[in-house]
Amino acid sequence: MIDVAEKREFLVWLINNVSFKRREVIWILNYLINHEAILKNVHITEQVDVTKRGLLLRDITQKDDAMTLFIQGQAFHNSDQIFHEIRLHWQQPLYLECSFPNAWQNERYLSVLEDNPEASWNDQVSESIVSEVEAYLALEELEAKIKLVYHQIDTALENGDHEAFLELSDEVNRLQLQRSELLTKNQ
Repeated sequence: MIDVAEKREFLVWLINNVSFKRREVIWILNYLINHEAILKNVHITEQVDVTKRGLLLRDITQKDDAMTLFIQGQAFHNSDQIFHEIRLHWQQPLYLECSFPNAWQNERYLSVLEDNPEASWNDQVSESIVSEVEAYLALEELEAKIKLVYHQIDTALENGDHEAFLELSDEVNRLQLQRSELLTKNQ
């Protein structure tokens, strides 16, 4: 769970650094910033359109409306209606999505981003991506083992340990073969 102070800090940053088409967006953000009881129930996430109660804010570069409130799949764009919904139902969770360029490169945004309970990010990762990541990690693990065995070979040579050198040479050859097979398999 993200601390209220962190959420407030992010929303202040958002107001100061992101431009919106409608000034009402700033008014609503200021309202959230100044009401801790409401801000406790605000969750900054993505895909708010699938939540029970989500507010999507878009910066000036976006073509769609600057502000859309989703309630049970229904979309509302009227700023007065949105404000009153937030004010009247302040005890209910409000999922807030902030759409602006390079959001995923912004550490402030990422530090307050929570997983959407209705559309978890890991439910959307394809099997091919999972396979690629697993293959990459397996290769990295193998590379680390090879590097370690080479270091152990150097140590065996420095110590004049002929037996350890032969065993480790066989081990590094086996690992190199595994590496080649892994690379061939993933091409």
